[in-house]
Amino acid sequence: MKASVPDPLLPNLTEIPGGSFVMGDIWGDGEADEQPTRPITLAAFLLGRHAVTNSQFIHFLREAGGDAEENFFVDLHARRNPLYQDRSEFHCKAGCENLPATYVSWAGAVAYCAWLSDKMGWKVRLPSETEWQYAAMGPRRLKWSLGDEFERAKYVIGGNVPAPVETGEPTEWGLFNIVGNVFEWCSDLYSFSCSEPGPEALLPENRVIKGGAFVLNDSANFRNAKRFSCHEQSCLHSIGFRVAAAG
Repeated sequence: MKASVPDPLLPNLTEIPGGSFVMGDIWGDGEADEQPTRPITLAAFLLGRHAVTNSQFIHFLREAGGDAEENFFVDLHARRNPLYQDRSEFHCKAGCENLPATYVSWAGAVAYCAWLSDKMGWKVRLPSETEWQYAAMGPRRLKWSLGDEFERAKYVIGGNVPAPVETGEPTEWGLFNIVGNVFEWCSDLYSFSCSEPGPEALLPENRVIKGGAFVLNDSANFRNAKRFSCHEQSCLHSIGFRVAAAG
């Protein structure tokens, strides 16, 4: 790690132990794209304890400058985005620093990871879908990240808006709000199957997002196996991201 990295940039990572699990819907009440299930074995890896915050992302914006919007990395004109640009300066509305950074496209999340990797001196990236589901299921391979029964108030802490990171109850592996606050970008192209997809099964330019967000109500949408997709250039109020790294 580079000694000169300022503390506000440091990702709050926790180690996810290696292990095996079954990818997809093993409970029999999921969607077609959660089948067929398949066994996965993962080596240990690091994952952010929480989503990247506005206060972390703004450092990237200040160095990316005008290229951030030109490259569809972030929508700074969205009315509800607490990040904004005044002339050449980037700012965050007071009180929103600890909210997850949203209105960030998949490309913007990838660009942030590349920028942070350069700052840190080691590779930071988006988690894969398999890593995300494995981490959310935890050591007991739970149906929802906090248990095998669902109570929406335990997951959706902010009501009809995102809640600050590290609110509510952490998972057994110390992850906050991996389900229920905002969707989170994964590295993968979305496919119509949980099996190893061939080219015909991929939905071009659509990436996997996980973690049923505050905009949803049905408990089925918050299951760890539930799969969503979004176009990689989309910048939405309900999508954020957390970073991963090799263990």
